[in-house]
Amino acid sequence: MINKLVPASLHKFLAAIAPVIMRIREISAANYLALCRNNRRRQQAIAGLVCCAALTFFVTMSRMQSATSSLGETTSVLIATSDIKPGDLITPQLFNRHTLPRSAVAPTALHDVQIGLVAQQSISIGELLTTTNTGTSTSKQLQLPVGFRSVAIVPPAALPPIQVGDHVDIIANGVVLAADALVLSLMENTTGEVTGVIVTRVIVTGVIVAVQAELSAAVASAAAIGDATLVVSS
Repeated sequence: MINKLVPASLHKFLAAIAPVIMRIREISAANYLALCRNNRRRQQAIAGLVCCAALTFFVTMSRMQSATSSLGETTSVLIATSDIKPGDLITPQLFNRHTLPRSAVAPTALHDVQIGLVAQQSISIGELLTTTNTGTSTSKQLQLPVGFRSVAIVPPAALPPIQVGDHVDIIANGVVLAADALVLSLMENTTGEVTGVIVTRVIVTGVIVAVQAELSAAVASAAAIGDATLVVSS
């Protein structure tokens, strides 16, 4: 009945293009199957890469944990990133924090920068910050007089009893570089010994003095190489 309603010309046309339509369907089906296979391969490749990355991560973490365990307990230290002169103020920007085995770190090593900390001796690049090369000035300080320069001095020998406000002669190689210099402040170091309890002792290891401007270069040069000594004047 339907064939009778379709014109003969259209029927011939449909019969002619039927093989083409079937071929298009076959090609489309083949392309779809290929796309599915490619997607599966892509998903398999991604899954493989994820597994490799995860395995690498776990292996790396395991090795790091093994290395840390072999080092034992660790602690953080501060290492100088530039040369520091005696009397310079210690700031966090002058140091980098590193983690080292506790067994390789001296007990005098400092782990944080305290406010008011100053260098008591030259600190070279790569040197640890310790209680022996730094100190705090907890004593009173005097104002720098007009026409004077302040110089930090850490004598090579023990200091005589000295206080802020005292007047001292600064000597290097037997020559008086500056007479009647004013002591502006003291550089102090806190030491402790553990014998069941912690015993704290404050030691004056250096001074900051006011010297006449024209003498400051000679005094600073002698202090930098550790040749400057102090004599308390009356």
